[in-house]
Amino acid sequence: MQTAIILCGGRSARFGRDKALLEIDGTPMIARMIERVSSAVDDIIIAARDRAQGEDIAEAIPDDVQIVYDSVAGYGPIAGILAGLSASGSRYSICLACDLPYINPDVIGALFECAEENNSDAAIPQHQNGALEPLHAVYSRAMITACRDAMGKKEHTIRGTISLLDRVVFVPAESLRSFDPDLRTFLNVNYPEDLGAVT
Repeated sequence: MQTAIILCGGRSARFGRDKALLEIDGTPMIARMIERVSSAVDDIIIAARDRAQGEDIAEAIPDDVQIVYDSVAGYGPIAGILAGLSASGSRYSICLACDLPYINPDVIGALFECAEENNSDAAIPQHQNGALEPLHAVYSRAMITACRDAMGKKEHTIRGTISLLDRVVFVPAESLRSFDPDLRTFLNVNYPEDLGAVT
């Protein structure tokens, strides 16, 4: 069993409004992502920042998609990852930012396979310049403890949380071009002008 956790708890400060509900070709981004990832996973969990956001999102998604909430308000993506992984019944779950309109199910499958074959705590894409994609990555249940420990230490960065894991595989992003030649799976929408790249 494999689970996708879509993190919607960010404030979208740079964009100016909730990106999860941003419509692209008439479809809310969160619904678009659910449709694209559903072929690659058995279960989908939405991690919202609070019940007010959860109620808004619930109107845009299928009834059978579970919504969970950050246990610590305003803490950031670590709290969302913790909430999602705690609700997941899978050994491995992929954690995804909610603003990835071209998320690629074949890339998701490759990341799950990498994590499983290496018996790792995480499989995280890494670009040639060293930049990581921690919100497009597969995590084992060991990440639950890492998130709790990080929050106990007031650590707010995902990179700091990842450093608490024992076995992390950094997957060269270039190796994923066989599934997604232009690596559009990593294209995210941070600013309104980024919508020009979404066609």
